Amino acid sequence: MKKVRSALSLVLALALMLSLNVTSAFAATSTKASVPVTLTVSNQYRAVNVTVPSSLPVQMIDGELIVARNAKITNNAKSGAVCVSSISVTDGALRVGDYYNFKGSETIALQINGCGTKGSGPVMVNRVAFPAIAGGENLPLSYQAKVATEEQELRNVTAAQVIFTISIV
Repeated sequence: MKKVRSALSLVLALALMLSLNVTSAFAATSTKASVPVTLTVSNQYRAVNVTVPSSLPVQMIDGELIVARNAKITNNAKSGAVCVSSISVTDGALRVGDYYNFKGSETIALQINGCGTKGSGPVMVNRVAFPAIAGGENLPLSYQAKVATEEQELRNVTAAQVIFTISIV
């Protein structure tokens, strides 16, 4: 009886070994494996289609400053909102100054929708002054300027550069 069990155990062990895929262990050269490539596509990309003013004109006539009253940022997309995520103002022909503590010569300071410059660089933007702009809508830009210059006459001078960064909401 013991011999039958031993023989049966040997036969079962051999059957188990043969059922396993051990051919790769005995391969003399190489083995090929096929691995699937899983692709996931998420179409959340949306192009930004926005119009910003080509300039923010400032005129000083006999000491009085005049600015445009029709400046706006328009979201030309049919759907989806965008926002002004940051504004930066850099020096041009004049240095950018502090709108709230204005001083110096050959200086310009700006306030756009209530957010003023502190010097050349970023302007602190808040969501009350720059809310989301829905598709097909626009955001009026109300801006003021302060200018100090010794020049008697300047024409079409780029006094400063305003950089609007627009982001998808």
